[in-house]
Amino acid sequence: MRRLLPIFVAGFIIASVLIYFFGDSGLRAYGRLDGYRQSLAANVEELQARNTSLTNELAGLRNDPQRNLVMARDIGLYEAGEHVVKLEGPARPAVLYEVGDLIRLRKDRASRNVIFKATGIGISGILAAFAVIAGRASRRKDRGA
Repeated sequence: MRRLLPIFVAGFIIASVLIYFFGDSGLRAYGRLDGYRQSLAANVEELQARNTSLTNELAGLRNDPQRNLVMARDIGLYEAGEHVVKLEGPARPAVLYEVGDLIRLRKDRASRNVIFKATGIGISGILAAFAVIAGRASRRKDRGA
C-alpha cells in the first residue's frame, strides 16, 4: 500500500493540473469569461451613448415645436386644413431605434472538456495499475530469491 500512495498522489496531481489548465473551469474558461466581460462592458458603453443621444433628442422635441411638426409630418400626421402634395421618388429610410445587443454567454457541450478529465483520471488509473503490477513482480522476485 505504501507504494500505491505516491502513484495515486501523482495521478491526482496530473489530473488536477490538466483540469486546471484545460477543464471547463480552468484557464481557458477564464479567458472565455474575460472576453464575455469585455463584450458586456462595450455593450454598456454603447447603451449609455444611445441613452445620451435619446435624452438629447427628447430635450430637443420638448423645446422645439417646429421639430415636432416635421416629425409628425414624417409619419403622416397633418394639421386640419393643410394641403398635402406627395412627390414620387425614392422613399427615405425609416429611422429605427435599436435597444442594444442582447449578449448571452453560450457554453456548448463540447467546451466542457470531458476528454481532459477522462485523460487525467485515466492516467491515474494506468499509474495505479502499473504500481500493482510492479508490486506483484517485486514480490515474486523476493519469493524466488
